[in-house]
Amino acid sequence: MLKKILLCTGLFLAFPSFSFAHLQRFYVPGLAPTQNVTSLELTPATTVIDESENLSVDTVTAKAYYAFNPNYNMGIEIPFSRWVSADDSIKGLGDVSLSAQAVQTGNKIDFGFKMETMLPTATDSVLGTGKWQISPSVFAVYPVNKSFFAAVGYKHYYSLIGENNRADINYGRVRLLLTYMDPDLWWLTFDPQYYIDYENNAKAELFLESELGVMINQGASLYVKPGFHLGGNWQSKDWCLSIGFKILYL
Repeated sequence: MLKKILLCTGLFLAFPSFSFAHLQRFYVPGLAPTQNVTSLELTPATTVIDESENLSVDTVTAKAYYAFNPNYNMGIEIPFSRWVSADDSIKGLGDVSLSAQAVQTGNKIDFGFKMETMLPTATDSVLGTGKWQISPSVFAVYPVNKSFFAAVGYKHYYSLIGENNRADINYGRVRLLLTYMDPDLWWLTFDPQYYIDYENNAKAELFLESELGVMINQGASLYVKPGFHLGGNWQSKDWCLSIGFKILYL
């Protein structure tokens, strides 16, 4: 299965005839998953894993993405985390993420493929998974007009190697994005996500995130993004909240 995934990735990234995606397709650039933009981003976040046990993780993630052209980009995300319990606190580096993405713009629907790998770089076991992971994803975007798009995608998380005493990772995520962009350059996104854990009897979780953001000027944006566990027999976290500041190099 892994060989097939890697082969499909290579063929997709090598395919030369992608059409040119135009950033002016929407009022706010860089929001649609199929819009590749060079950017720098800083995202402080709090994730409450179990509120009853006072268990949470605070993270500041530095993100950098470089768009070679409108069809291809590469990125890196570096998290600095603090794990907090009722009687302890541990801080350090989390698992670093590397990614490559390719998109194809169509007449009515845009498509994309992303390959991401998470490296076991965490400085403490509670700050990372202890596993080297790969996460291929596919997604499609339907641009209704300059103010609205809908997107759907699937991402699979799979651990290859790592610490033997840590749990293997094998789960998927189905994601729906519904985004409104105002001519005054603010936006609102609803982001329901459905997770299925294939490693543990197909346990499932429904999690909802939303995002409210605004363009500060032509090349910078600010957003706030809360999220809540809605249901399912798998509960990876109770709720989360992040704030992001992004600089776009258009």
